[in-house]
Amino acid sequence: MTEDHEYLARQAKLMSDQELLERYTAYALTALAQSVTRAEIHARGLSLPEADLENNQGGDISECCSDMVIVARDLTPTEAHLLCSCLHAAGVPAEASDTNLVQAHSLLSVALGGARVRVPNAFLTEALDVIAAFKRGDFALGDDFDDGGAV
Repeated sequence: MTEDHEYLARQAKLMSDQELLERYTAYALTALAQSVTRAEIHARGLSLPEADLENNQGGDISECCSDMVIVARDLTPTEAHLLCSCLHAAGVPAEASDTNLVQAHSLLSVALGGARVRVPNAFLTEALDVIAAFKRGDFALGDDFDDGGAV
């Protein structure tokens, strides 16, 4: 076991049941912190919230801040804003977070996990469809695109 793992395990043991469950569902934890917290929850015989079980099966999508879920991360704030705008155009409420921090402290981007794009849990399926279309290039403009002289 690493020092980080041992430290996190000690911290988790000191938390009350409620505090442990709140921390697990309310914060975007690192993979190590999430693993240690989940192990402590199981060791205490507590059950994980249903939303967590649904969303974390795939590994990439984690519960964060109330009913918002992270659907994408990017090291470039501009990319996060671009994806957020595509989601808005498709009728999916979304927000880009940590963009100012990543922009101001670009060397910390990797440590922070980059800028995040979050959507309400109720729009998760639609958001994942839009993101897949975006990555396939469905929204790309062709070379012959004419913006009509817009400035």
